[in-house]
Amino acid sequence: MAITLDQLVDIVQADLTFTGLVPKILPDLEIKRLVKENVLEWFYKNYQYAQIKAFYYLDQNFLTTEQYNRNKYLILPEEVENITRIIKVDDPSLFRLGIQAPHLSINLGVTNQPFLTSFVTTAGELGVYRSIISAFSDQINKMTANTMRFQFNHINKRLSFMTDVSTSLMLEVYLRIEEEELFDHVYFKDYIIGISKKRMGEALGRFNFNMPGNFQYNASDIKEEGNQMVEKVVEKIKSESQVSWFFMDR
Repeated sequence: MAITLDQLVDIVQADLTFTGLVPKILPDLEIKRLVKENVLEWFYKNYQYAQIKAFYYLDQNFLTTEQYNRNKYLILPEEVENITRIIKVDDPSLFRLGIQAPHLSINLGVTNQPFLTSFVTTAGELGVYRSIISAFSDQINKMTANTMRFQFNHINKRLSFMTDVSTSLMLEVYLRIEEEELFDHVYFKDYIIGISKKRMGEALGRFNFNMPGNFQYNASDIKEEGNQMVEKVVEKIKSESQVSWFFMDR
């Protein structure tokens, strides 16, 4: 199930205000900023299920393009978080698996924004896709001697090759899942609520608020509760993560 950013903000505000029992302190805009600038980036970097493995086929024709010859690098799509391997493909028929795989090829450094969830919509289709990915992996594992050295900068999405390229390439990549899919995950909601409580506690400790009914917030308790929520999510994610699930750039 996917929810929007506005729905996520409503969930956070309901927790912070006890569903309207106390006035709103943290503006919606601040919660959205925390989601976009803090929580999303943390999850994409640290939570293995915030990404999904995929393969890009890069036809050797890119070598003759003006863009590549001028820059000597390719710009990959925004959803590519990392590249684990690049395999030289001398014979594209190695990847004809008998099933029509989704089109994930890159042409001149641009793509059709292939978020996997745009076509993997049912459990049956997801099962077929996982079978395709498994078959690709089996084929690639037979070609480990044909791997290439490369550099990939996940910030500007630049891919540079450290060795000469003379063939088509298969890129084994990790793609970010769509933001809305993360928003409804219990870990994500607990994390953003915790971060928001920390931020709210910081604001209450720094400024004086005159609340209706002449009551006062306990800023330190709110901040500590937020810290505990965040730490609990971090520990759960660490306990679930497989040591070898992700590889840094080479």
